Amino acid sequence: MDFLEMLYNAIYLVGIQTLRYGKRFFVWLLSLLLKPIKAISTLIITLVIVINKYALKTFHKTVDELKNLVADAKKTFSKKSAEPEKQKKLFYYISVAVKKYKNAFGYAMNLIIPVVSLVFLLNIIGLWSEINFALQISYEDEIIGYVQNEDVYKEAKNLAYARLDTGTNTITIDSNMQKTSIINTPEYKIVPVKRSQINTATEICDKLIEKSNSKITNACGIYIDGEFVCAVKNETDALSVFDTILSENETGEANAVVSFVENIDYIQGLYPDNEGTIKDAAFLQQKLKTNKRDAKYYTVLEGDTLSKIIEKFGISASYIYELNPSLTEEVVPGQNLLVQKEEKYIQVQTTKTEYKEVEIPFETIKINSNTLYVGDSRTVTKGEKGLEKVTQLVTYINGVAVSTKEVSRSVIREPVSEKIHVGTKKNPYLSGGVVSFGGKFLWPTIGAYEISSYYGARDLGDGWHDGIDIVRPGGSTGCTIVAAEGGTVTHAGWKNTAGYTVIIDHGNGFQTRYYHMQAGSIMVSSGQKVGRGQPIGKIGATGFVTGPHLHFEIRVNGKSVNPLPYLK
Repeated sequence: MDFLEMLYNAIYLVGIQTLRYGKRFFVWLLSLLLKPIKAISTLIITLVIVINKYALKTFHKTVDELKNLVADAKKTFSKKSAEPEKQKKLFYYISVAVKKYKNAFGYAMNLIIPVVSLVFLLNIIGLWSEINFALQISYEDEIIGYVQNEDVYKEAKNLAYARLDTGTNTITIDSNMQKTSIINTPEYKIVPVKRSQINTATEICDKLIEKSNSKITNACGIYIDGEFVCAVKNETDALSVFDTILSENETGEANAVVSFVENIDYIQGLYPDNEGTIKDAAFLQQKLKTNKRDAKYYTVLEGDTLSKIIEKFGISASYIYELNPSLTEEVVPGQNLLVQKEEKYIQVQTTKTEYKEVEIPFETIKINSNTLYVGDSRTVTKGEKGLEKVTQLVTYINGVAVSTKEVSRSVIREPVSEKIHVGTKKNPYLSGGVVSFGGKFLWPTIGAYEISSYYGARDLGDGWHDGIDIVRPGGSTGCTIVAAEGGTVTHAGWKNTAGYTVIIDHGNGFQTRYYHMQAGSIMVSSGQKVGRGQPIGKIGATGFVTGPHLHFEIRVNGKSVNPLPYLK
C-alpha cells in the first residue's frame, strides 16, 4: 500500500506542475503575440488623430465658418425693414461675409467651379456631336440644301433630269452631246451643320426641279423596276390600280399570298406638267394590261447557224434554248425561232403552301438461312412502302409554277422492311446434268434441250400455246424433270388433258407447271417443299399428246408468260 500511495502522489505532483508551468507558457505566448497588434492599433489611432487635427483642419474650420455664416445671416435678416433697405443690407452683408468667412467661400468655390466646368464641357461635346461638315449647295446666293458629299448632289441631279425627261423630249441635247443647262451649276461650300439639316438626294432633286425653267407640278411617279411609266396626281388613285390587279388574281385560299414580280416604286415629287407625263388612273390601268415587249420570232435563212443567230440578236445560248425547248444545234432554213419572249409590264405571282403525299421505299433485309438451298430464297415478311406528307411552298407566275421549295416532311405511315431468307445450304441437286442458262429459272429437264413447240400461236393454227414443249431427239421418255426454282408443290397428280402434272408455287406470284409426266414417275407430293434443281418426275406422254415431251409453263399472277426470257 505504501508503494502505491507513493506512486499516486508522484503522478499527482507531476500533473500539478505541468498544469502550472503550461499556463505560464501560454500567457507568455499570448502577450508576445499581442505586442505587434497593440503597436499597430496605436499607430493607426495616432495617424487618425494627426490627419483629423492637421489634414482636416481646413475642413473643420470651413464647417465652423459655414455654421457661423448661416447663424449670422438669419440674425441679420430677421429684423423687418423695407425692400430697398433689405437689398442694401444684402449687398453689404455679402461683402462683409466674404471677407470674414473667406475659408468657407473659398472651399465652396473649389467645389462649384469644377462642377460647373464639367457641365459646360458636356454640353459642348453634346452640341458638337450633332454637328457634321457638309456641302452647302447654293443657287444665286440662295441656299437650297446641304448634302453629305458631291456624289449625293450628282445623284440628285440625275434624278431631276430623269423626272424632267419622261419620254416627252423636254430635255434637249447640245452640240457636245450634253444635256442643256436647264439646271444651273451650283456653288459649293463646306460648312458645319446639324445632322438633321442634311438632305437626301430625293429632297435635293425636288429643289433642283423647282429651280429649273420647266413647268412642273406635284405628282406621284410610278416606276416599275426603276423604269418610269407615268405620274398620277393622286397617289391613292395609283395605289388603287395596283390593288385592283392583285385582288383580281386572288384565289380565295387562306394560305395564298399574291404579289408582283416586279419592284414597284411610288415616288412623290415634282414632275413636268404635260400630257406625256401626267396621266390619270384609267390610263395607268390600261397601260399595265399591255405588253412591255412583244414576242419576237426569227426565220432561219440559208447559211445561218445557231451561233450566228445568237450573236446577231445579242442573246445567250442558254436563253435561246430556254425559249425553244426542242431546239437542237442544227437549224434548218425556214425554221422559226423565238428570240425574244413576250414581257408584260407587271406579272402577278402567287405563293402558296401545298401538301402532297410521297411514298417512302421500304428496305430489303436478307437473312442467311441454312434450311434453304443456295440460290433459293423465301420472303418471310412482305415489304410495304411508307407514306409521308410533304409541305412545300410553290410560287406561280401568271398561273404557271416556277419554283417549289420544300418546307417540311412528316411521316404518315412508316415503311415495313421486307425480310428475305436466302439459302446457304448446299444443293445436292445442282449437279448431274442440271443446267442453268443464267436466267431466273433453271432448265427444267436433264438430257432434253430441244424445243418442238414455242410459246404463242401454233403454226398449225390449232390455238394458243401457253408454254414450251421440250424433247430429246431419238426419244424423250424417261428424261428427268427438275424443279426450275425452289418452292412449294401445290399439285402432284393427274390433271385432265395435261396428264400427270406437277405445279410448284415459288412465291411473289410466280408458278411453274410440268405436264405429261410418265405414269408412276412423280417424285413429290402436294404441300412438299422442293429445292432448286430437285428431281420431281420424268418425261412421259400422258394426257392429250401426240408423243412424249414436257410441256413447261411459267405463270405470273395467274397469267401465262413466255418462259424463254426467264430461262435465257
